[in-house]
Amino acid sequence: MQEKTRKKLPSDELERILSDHRQWLESKGTRGRRADLRCCDLSNRNLFGAVLKMAVLRDIDFSRANLRTANLEQVDLHGCRFHQAHLQWSILTGAKLLDNDLTQANLQFCDFSDTIISDANFDGAFFHNAYFGNAVLRKSNLTGTNLRFSTWSSSQLTQIKFTASTIQQADFSYASLREIDFRKAHIYNTDFTGSDLSVADFTSARLKNVNFQGTNLDPEYFQEAQWRDCTFDRI
Repeated sequence: MQEKTRKKLPSDELERILSDHRQWLESKGTRGRRADLRCCDLSNRNLFGAVLKMAVLRDIDFSRANLRTANLEQVDLHGCRFHQAHLQWSILTGAKLLDNDLTQANLQFCDFSDTIISDANFDGAFFHNAYFGNAVLRKSNLTGTNLRFSTWSSSQLTQIKFTASTIQQADFSYASLREIDFRKAHIYNTDFTGSDLSVADFTSARLKNVNFQGTNLDPEYFQEAQWRDCTFDRI
């Protein structure tokens, strides 16, 4: 597939667009202008604390950009690239992510609540303390990710790969986890209470102090798994 041509913006133009967008938000559309940055190259740019709520941001390259504490609420991020981007403490509540590259992204303390995510690649990303409450994720790759202290309660996940990920003190309680690949994952001190684990595959996973009470586990998908001090209704 041919690489898309993206526009590079001078710093002063980008600052003006962000300033106009902030005015547009604060005035509820009576002043300023809604930011339209689609198909821009913002890689390696400093966007610390940028307010981009409801901006038009499709097909942007944010690779290695500094987006710490940025506000990306209710944004359509279809096709955006976040490879090795820094999104710590950013807000993505209600955003839509489709066909995104977030490989090796830094997503610590990000708020992904109520997001819709599909066909995204998070390979090697860091999710320490990330929050996915009520999020919907489909057909996405989280292989080799670090999910320490992340929250997924009441989220809906379908066909997600957590292969070889580190999942420690995470909360998956009452989540819908259908056709999830946990093979070779290291899962410690994690809560799956009341979750739907239909066809969730834990083959060769290592589990310690994991709560599976109230789940619908299938022993067939625990082949060669090692567990210690885990709580099951049955297995």
